[in-house]
Amino acid sequence: MRSALFVGVVALAACGDDGGSPGTTDASTDGAIVDATSDAPIDARAAAFTLTSPTITEGGVIPLTHVCTARGGMNLSPQLAWTNAPATAMSFAVVFTDVFNPAQPFVHSVVYDIPATLSGLPADVDKVYAPPDVPGAHQTLGYNNTTRGYLGPCPNAMHTYELALYALPTATLPGSTIGTTRDAAITAITANDLAVTKLTATFTP
Repeated sequence: MRSALFVGVVALAACGDDGGSPGTTDASTDGAIVDATSDAPIDARAAAFTLTSPTITEGGVIPLTHVCTARGGMNLSPQLAWTNAPATAMSFAVVFTDVFNPAQPFVHSVVYDIPATLSGLPADVDKVYAPPDVPGAHQTLGYNNTTRGYLGPCPNAMHTYELALYALPTATLPGSTIGTTRDAAITAITANDLAVTKLTATFTP
């Protein structure tokens, strides 16, 4: 009788769940989802929308190439590249801002209507409303209200600057014209953006 009971218990144990069914987690993979047909974890995280530059690194120092001429620079906009933009993006905008005073950020320049077919900007974008080296894009007047496009850092002490790339759901910025100001452009950009990625660096004269 005892032998029969023992055999029955062993049979039930053999039919139990071994923890290897599809969609379960495995301690050996630190809780990652495991494909039942493979030992490799499935990484379900989407790649991050990222902005980079060959001359400006996150947390680094802005080189003189991109600094105002009054501080010994060349005042040229940096080359930019981005990856993993939202699939629904129809255009991009780049805003360059002095964030030394977070409560009152100082916007240097805005370029918008950058076609969604692009994945970057060349260095030294032409300083006109519709730059021919970025067909389709438009630029507001810079902070001096006389020059369009990029105007580099020009502080008398160390300041922190932010390049922000916005992905937008429209091919052109709603309501924008040649007379659109930096503030008006930013209001429209932030009201419609799908995603934003930023690159922050400093400059000390």
